[in-house]
Amino acid sequence: MAIKNYFRSTGSWARHAAIIAVFGAMGALLGSCGGSGVTSTNAGGALQILPLSADVFPGVATDLNVSGGTGGYVPVTSNAAVIPTPTVSGSKITVTANTVAVDTPVTITVRDSSGTTASATVNVKATALNNTITITPIAPTGTGCSGLCSGGDAQVTVKALLNGNVLKNRPIRFDVFQGDFRFVTPAVYATPPGPNAQVTTVTINTDEFGIAVARLTAIVTAPTQVATLTATDTVTGLVRYANFNIVQATSGAGILSVLPSGSVTFTGAKPLAGQPAQCPFGGVVDMYIYGGTPPYVVVSPLTQYLTVSPPVVTTNGGSFRVTQNGCGTASLIVTDQQNRVVETSSVVGVLGPAGDAAPVPVPTSLSVNPTTHTLLCGQTGTSTLSGAGNYTATVTTPGVPAGAFTVTPTAGAIPGTISFTRNAPTPLLNSPTVINVNLVAGATTVPVTINVPANCP
Repeated sequence: MAIKNYFRSTGSWARHAAIIAVFGAMGALLGSCGGSGVTSTNAGGALQILPLSADVFPGVATDLNVSGGTGGYVPVTSNAAVIPTPTVSGSKITVTANTVAVDTPVTITVRDSSGTTASATVNVKATALNNTITITPIAPTGTGCSGLCSGGDAQVTVKALLNGNVLKNRPIRFDVFQGDFRFVTPAVYATPPGPNAQVTTVTINTDEFGIAVARLTAIVTAPTQVATLTATDTVTGLVRYANFNIVQATSGAGILSVLPSGSVTFTGAKPLAGQPAQCPFGGVVDMYIYGGTPPYVVVSPLTQYLTVSPPVVTTNGGSFRVTQNGCGTASLIVTDQQNRVVETSSVVGVLGPAGDAAPVPVPTSLSVNPTTHTLLCGQTGTSTLSGAGNYTATVTTPGVPAGAFTVTPTAGAIPGTISFTRNAPTPLLNSPTVINVNLVAGATTVPVTINVPANCP
């Protein structure tokens, strides 16, 4: 202090001279001690951990401070199952203990770069709440969520233990720390606002196994987020935090349902013989929507294949009609008012059976016997047809009066017979007395000659 005050009261030149004199005296003093300077492997003082003893609670990070030594501190735990290897940041050591059933001492040892060690005792305390809070989504939660879907429910459980002993009838308070969710009061809940209400805090007593169970629900419109709840032992005030995911539900599976639930298949009709298989057209199925929040919008992704009527269903349990055209597979998209989406079962159109095989064509052939007839008035002549196929008969002679001459039949199958008749008393005046009839079967033509009188008596 005297030197400090002296410096303050002395002028600049005198101050410099004084400094030189002081440090010169210090050098002489050190030299008289037997060396030109001081060297030490512990220039920062003795290595130590402060505090030397501390109580810590499971799951709560606790800092210990290291001083002295040569730096480069390396911590070691005597019980890694209770306190895993601590972390080091400068001169600060952070320990985080696991849950223990009874108070458990653990030694934390620090070694510096010179190999010097120092230790402290950390007493891990048994807590009233174990370190595990279980959050289990329960139906209806939707699907496709890595956590709890918006609009879904979950069950929260926590176990109260003290020194390994189950704490029965222990009041545990559950609170919304952050996030778009609420707790649902139990069916029997005397405290206002009464049973089955959505609240931000609820107190539940543990059962005979020391377990408190609460129910939470994610708000329907909740976006995707990380939410946090707390569980507090109201006797000791110890608080546990638990994070969980709320995922915005874009899938309505598990919330929305559409019947029929199985695929609907339409098969093409069987065509005529020799025709190929055909796709189905005009198939109709009625589908019914349940769950979610109406109204529902129904969309066909392939309108050329599936058409929908009506496209908006206004009531839970309402229906819409699907009309199918062609071959293929497709589902319809149903979206409720909360933008939850579900696909209907598949509507399938498949080829029907092909038509029966077409009959094998038989080569056409024709022979006629006899090929000449002489007919008087009112007479009929018959010829036998042999071969295969079909034939037609045509009178090729012009000028034959209608009704005077008849061919029966004028077409038919081969084999068979054909008749030629000279009708009486129709006259054939000024008409030919020879009538030619051609029988044609495919590429074969057989002429038949009919001799007739010009007049009938």
